[in-house]
Amino acid sequence: METHGLVNKMEEKIAVVPKRVLRRPSAVVIPWKTWLALRILAIVTSILVVLLAVALAAMVVIKTTPPYCSPGLESSNRNLANPGIFNDLTPNEMVSVRDYLLSQKRLGLTPYQTATLNSSYIFMITLQVPLKDAVLKFQKGTDRKPQRAAKVTVYRGNVDPPRVEEYLVGPLPQPKYHRVVTSPAYRRVPIPFSSRPVDGVERAQLKSFLSQATEELNSLFMESYGLKYHNCTPNVNCIMFEDFAPRGTESGERMTWFWAYRETEGFYLHPLGFAVQIDHNSPDATVWSVSRVIYNGQLFYEIDDLMDRYKEGSLRKIQPIMDQVDAEFSTFKKRGHHTFDSPLRGPRLIEPEGHRYSIEDQYIKYFGWSFNYHMRTTTGLQIAEVYFQEETVAYEISLQDITAFYTGYSPETAWLGLYGISWLLGASSYELVPGVDCPATATFRDTYHFANTGTPLRYKNSICIFEQTSNIPLRRHYSHSREGKFHSYGGLVSSSLVVRTIVSLWSCDYIVDYIFHLDGTIELKISLTGYIQASYDLAGQRPYGNRLHDNVRGNLHQHLFHWKIDLDIETPMNRYQTLDMTTESGSSFWYEGAVNKTQLKFDPVLKEDENEASVAYSFDQPQHHIIFNRQADNKYDTHRAYRVVNEAKSKFLLQDSSVTNAASWAKYQMAVTKYKDTEDSSSSIYAQGDPFDPVLDFSRYLEDNDTIVDTDIVVWVTSGLYHIPHAEDVPSTTTTANQCRVFLIPYNFFNHCPSMAVSDALLVRKRSSTDTSDTKNPLVFNTFGTAASEPKCYQKEKKLEEFQGDIELV
Repeated sequence: METHGLVNKMEEKIAVVPKRVLRRPSAVVIPWKTWLALRILAIVTSILVVLLAVALAAMVVIKTTPPYCSPGLESSNRNLANPGIFNDLTPNEMVSVRDYLLSQKRLGLTPYQTATLNSSYIFMITLQVPLKDAVLKFQKGTDRKPQRAAKVTVYRGNVDPPRVEEYLVGPLPQPKYHRVVTSPAYRRVPIPFSSRPVDGVERAQLKSFLSQATEELNSLFMESYGLKYHNCTPNVNCIMFEDFAPRGTESGERMTWFWAYRETEGFYLHPLGFAVQIDHNSPDATVWSVSRVIYNGQLFYEIDDLMDRYKEGSLRKIQPIMDQVDAEFSTFKKRGHHTFDSPLRGPRLIEPEGHRYSIEDQYIKYFGWSFNYHMRTTTGLQIAEVYFQEETVAYEISLQDITAFYTGYSPETAWLGLYGISWLLGASSYELVPGVDCPATATFRDTYHFANTGTPLRYKNSICIFEQTSNIPLRRHYSHSREGKFHSYGGLVSSSLVVRTIVSLWSCDYIVDYIFHLDGTIELKISLTGYIQASYDLAGQRPYGNRLHDNVRGNLHQHLFHWKIDLDIETPMNRYQTLDMTTESGSSFWYEGAVNKTQLKFDPVLKEDENEASVAYSFDQPQHHIIFNRQADNKYDTHRAYRVVNEAKSKFLLQDSSVTNAASWAKYQMAVTKYKDTEDSSSSIYAQGDPFDPVLDFSRYLEDNDTIVDTDIVVWVTSGLYHIPHAEDVPSTTTTANQCRVFLIPYNFFNHCPSMAVSDALLVRKRSSTDTSDTKNPLVFNTFGTAASEPKCYQKEKKLEEFQGDIELV
C-alpha cells in the first residue's frame, strides 16, 4: 500500500512539469551538400577578393615605380686582396707599413695619436709607383711583376736640427725593409723642417696657443663684432680663425696669419678685419709668440699694445655688427625673383640599355678606350696606361698642382699664394653628391688615404665615372643640291666617358675631369666653383677688386694648373715638333701678269733639345704642337701623332714675385723634357711651406738640356685664368665661364675617324627605285642595329640620401 501511494505522488509531481513546446520545422530546408558548396564558394570568393586587392596594390606599385633597365656591361668593385701595379695602397697595406715602422726601435717613432711637434711620427703613407722601365718589361713578358712599395713621409721634430725624412718601405703587403730615400729632383737636402705642410698635430697646438693669446681680446670682440671667441655659442655668436700661407715673407720663416671670420654658412664672405700672426718656427710650442696683430687696417706688434690703445680710444674702432637675416647673403638658401623659377625637375641622364663602360678593379674600358685610374694623395686623380683600339697612347696623364696667387693691400691677399699640392689634392677630394656633382646613374668609387692620421681613412664615393652626351653631333652632314633638294644625312651624337673628382681647397672647389671621346680625343678639364676668398674692405683694397657686400671686397687673383702628359705614340720613342703658322705672298702661276696672293702656310720645326722645346708665353706665334713617332706611319705614310691643344693659356705676370718661386713651371705654356723616373712631379708638398727657396724647382729639369729626339719624352702644360670677383660670384662662383681645358687630339694616328666604328650613328638616304619595302616613306633610316625607339626603361639612380659627407676611419 505504501509503495502504491509513493508512485501516485511521483506521478502528480511529473504532471505539474510544463510540457516542452515542439519547434516548428524550417520553411526552407537546405541539404547538407548544398550548404557545403555555399561555404566553399564563400571561401573562394574571399580568396579572390584578397588576390584582387594584392593585384591592385601591385598595379599601383608598378605604375608608380619606373621600369629599370639592365645595368649594362659588368663591373666589379676594387680588389683589395690583390691590387694591381697602379692601384692605390689598400688599407691593409697602409696598416702593415705603419706597424712595421713603429716596430723599428731605432727609428723611435711615436704613434700619431700621441705625437707632439717635438717627436718623430708618420705624416703620410702613399704608393711608390714602380719604375716605368720595369713596368714596360713586365707588360712585354720579359721580366717579373714589380713589387709594390710605399713612400712614407716622417716628421722628425726631436732631432737637431729637426727635419723631414722620406722612406721607401716594402715589399708589400708584408714589409721587410726600409731605407731613407732622397729624390735627385730635390735641391735642398735634408728637407727643411720649416718646409713641411702644417698637419693635424701642429694645427691643434696652434689653435690652443691662439685661444690663450686672444683671451684678453674678448671685450674688443664683443664691442666691435658682437661676437666671442671664448665660451661662445656655436652658430650664434662665434668668431672663427683660419690660417693663410705662405707662412712668412722669406725662406726659413714659419709665421702664420690667422684671420677672423664670422662663424656662419659661407664664412669666407664674412671677414672681420682682425688678424693675429703667430711665429711657430720652433718645434717647441712653449717658445712660440705673437709677432703681429691687425685691427681695422692698423698694425700692432703686441696684443697688449692693441688693447691699451683700444681702451684709451686712440685708434679707429669698427662695429660691423650683422644680424642673422643679413648674414644669409652668403648662404645657399633660395632667394631672388620668384618669376625667375620654374619649379619642375630638370633633365636627367638616361642609359636605356645600361652602362656602355665596364670597370674591373681600377681598370676601365669604354668602346676602344682602356686605362687605369689612380688617386694619388698628393696630386690627386691620375690616369695611367692609356690604350685606344689596343694601341698605346699615353703612359701617364696627371694633374701636378693647383695654384692661386692673390693681390691686394692687406696681408691675407697681398701675400696669399696657394699651392694645392701642399694641402694634398687627393686627400682634399671628398664625397660626391649623386644627381648634382655627378649624374645619379654614375658609378661611384671610394678612395683611401693615410695622411694627417694614425689609421687609414676612407673617402666614400670620391670618384665618379659616367658616360655623357653633350647633345651636339660629334660629326654630321646634311647633303643637298644647290636647289635645296635633299640627298643624304649622316651623323653621330657626341658621347664621352668622364672620370671625375672634385678638389675642395679652402674656399674653392675644382671639378677635375678626364674625358675620353669617341674620336680618340682626350680632354683634360678643370671647372672652378665654390666661394671666393674675400677681404675686409679697407680703403687700400679698392684698386684690387670689387665690393661684394658691406665691408666685403673680392680681390683679383690668378688660378694656374699644371699637367703632366707622358704620351707614348705606339712606343715611348717619340719626337716633338711645332707647325708654325706663317704667310706667304707672291705672283700666281695660274694667272698672267702681276696677280699677287697672300695666304697661310705652315712650317714643321723639329725641336731637338729641352731648351728649344720650352714654349714661353707668346701669343704672336700661332703653332700646332705635335708629338709623333717617326717609326710609325698610318696607311698614307704619314707619321702617327697626337696634337696638344691648350685652350686656357694664361700669361704668368708674377715671375718677379718671390712667392711664386715654387711655381717656376708657370713660366711656360708648354715644356717638353726627356723622361726620367726621378722627375715624376713638377711640384712637391713642400712648396707651400717655403715657396721662396723651394725644395723642388721645375726649371732645373731644363738645365741639363737633354736631347728629345727619338726618345721617351714628357709634355708639361700650364693652363689657367684670371678672376676678378664680381657681385654674381655671391654666394659662389659658377662654372659657366670658369673652365680650363687641354685637348690631346689624334693627328694622323688613324687612317680615318675612329668613331666610324661606333654603331650608335645614323645614316639617312633616299630609297632606291627598286626598294619597295616601304612605299609610304621615301627615305631609309639606318641606325646600324641600335634601337631608335623611345626608351622604355630608366637606369637605377643612386639616392641623394645616401650622401654622408664625413670621412670614415677604416
